[in-house]
Amino acid sequence: MQKLKQKLDDSIKIGALQKITLSGCFDGSVKKATYTVKTKKDTPYVFEEKFTKDGKAYHAYLPYEGAAEHILSSSGGYKQTDVSCADFSAVVLRSKKGAVHIKYLQAKQNNVKQTDDKNYILSPDKKYDFLTALKIQDVNGRVHDKRQSKFRQINRFLQIVSDITPSLPEDDITVWDLCCGKSYLSFAVYYYFRYVLDREIKIVCVDRKEDVIKECGDIAKSIGFDGMEFICGDIFKCLPNTSPDLVLSLHACDTATDMVLSEAIKRGAKVILSSPCCQHELSTQIKCDGLNFVLKEPLLKQKLSSIFTDALRCKLLHAGGYRVTVLEFIDPDETPKNLMIRAEKTYVPKNIRKSEYEEYNAICKTLNVEPAMKKLLDVYLSDLL
Repeated sequence: MQKLKQKLDDSIKIGALQKITLSGCFDGSVKKATYTVKTKKDTPYVFEEKFTKDGKAYHAYLPYEGAAEHILSSSGGYKQTDVSCADFSAVVLRSKKGAVHIKYLQAKQNNVKQTDDKNYILSPDKKYDFLTALKIQDVNGRVHDKRQSKFRQINRFLQIVSDITPSLPEDDITVWDLCCGKSYLSFAVYYYFRYVLDREIKIVCVDRKEDVIKECGDIAKSIGFDGMEFICGDIFKCLPNTSPDLVLSLHACDTATDMVLSEAIKRGAKVILSSPCCQHELSTQIKCDGLNFVLKEPLLKQKLSSIFTDALRCKLLHAGGYRVTVLEFIDPDETPKNLMIRAEKTYVPKNIRKSEYEEYNAICKTLNVEPAMKKLLDVYLSDLL
C-alpha cells in the first residue's frame, strides 16, 4: 500500500490521474465514491464525489498535496478500489477482516506491453491445493508444462471475474456453472471469492456426465470446498428454484450455450459469463441472397455463421435487459475458442428492449434463421415486452 501511495502521489502531481472509484462500502452508507481532476479558479484539484444509498451526492475539492493519502485512507472502508492513471493502473481488493490484495500495478510508459504474469491473481510461484487436485500443479506447486495454457486461462478468467464484482451482491454470492465439465473455472472462482476476497460463496455445478460430476465432487470434498455442489442432470430440470448472482459457462457446445443463456436470462442472473463453442446451428439454416458471395465458400460460411450466432445472442441479451461486452478470453494462438460474452443486468427502458427484440426478429427473418435461443426465449420475451 505504501508503494501504491507513492505511485499515486507522483501521478497526481504530474496531472496523470484519470479516475479512481471506490465501491462495495462495508457499512453500506455509500454506494460509490469517485475521484477525478477538475479545475477551480484556474487551480487543478482532485474532485471527490460520494454517492450515498439515499440518493444524495457529496462533493469536495482536494489539493494535490495529500490527496493520495486521503483517497487510500478512505479506501479502507470499501471492498474494491480501481485506480486509473496515465502512467499506471491498479485494483485493490480488501476483505472485511482487513486483508489487502493488490491485483496489479501495470506500467504503461513507452507503450511497452507487459506480460500477463504480472497481472496474475494466482501466482505461478505459489502452491494451491485445488490446482494440485486438478493436476495443473504438482505437489511442490510447479505448474505442469502441459498445463501452462490452462493456468493462464484460469488467471485470465479470474481477471474478468474481478472486473464484474461491483455488479454482484456485497455479501453472499450464488454462482451456477452450467454445462460445467471438469469445473476448472468454478474451483478457481470459489477460491477467489472465499479465500482472496473473504466472502461467502455457494456454487452449483451442473453437467450430464455422471463420472465427471462424481470426480469433481470428490475433489471439492477432499480440499474442503464445502460450498460447492455438483449435480448430474438437465439444467432445465435440476436447478434450484432461485435466482443466481453469477452464471458461468465455458465452451458449452453449439446450442448448449443457448440453453445456458436463456435459462440465465429467465432466472434474472445479475452477471453472465459465457464462452461459446462450436456454433454450427446457423450454418445449416442461413439463406440470404445478399450474402451469397460469402456463403458459397463453406469455410467462410462457417465463420460467418459463428459470428452471426454470437451477435444474435448478444442482441437477445440486450432485449433481456443486459449490458453486453464481447471480450477476447484467451490468446487465439492457444485456442480459436477465445471469445467471452460478458452480460451484466442493468436498467434498460422497456421501449428500448422492445426495439432490440423487434430488430432481432427482423434480422432473423432476413437471414432465414431460427436460432435455438430465439425458440427458448420467444414466449418469455413476448410476455415481458
